[in-house]
Amino acid sequence: KLAEKTMAATREVGAAISGIQQGTRKNVDNFEAAAKLIGQATEQAGVSGAALKEIVALVEDATDQVRSIATAAEEQSAASEEINRSVDDINRISTEVSEAMSHSARAVAELADQAQELRSLIASLKAE
Repeated sequence: KLAEKTMAATREVGAAISGIQQGTRKNVDNFEAAAKLIGQATEQAGVSGAALKEIVALVEDATDQVRSIATAAEEQSAASEEINRSVDDINRISTEVSEAMSHSARAVAELADQAQELRSLIASLKAE
């Protein structure tokens, strides 16, 4: 159950990260579009060129920061996928261990039965 809960939580985290990535990508597109429009306004308004260049630089810095956030979100998504794979591996190994333990328990029970049969046989041989 813990593994199932972990997998569900990891899926929820992955979905949240995916939503963040989509929003971040949209923000990057919006920032890039804004930077382009600001560049055009700079050409048309030569008087305010210096101020607009500073704004463009700030927008580019913000775009870089948003790109960094998008990259971090993608890395987090990859880490979540790795966690999912690890949880799947743990589930598989747990199943294998459980099956092996069941097999061992059956083998021990069979050995106990055989030992009892041997004891009975020895007892009957001693009695004769």
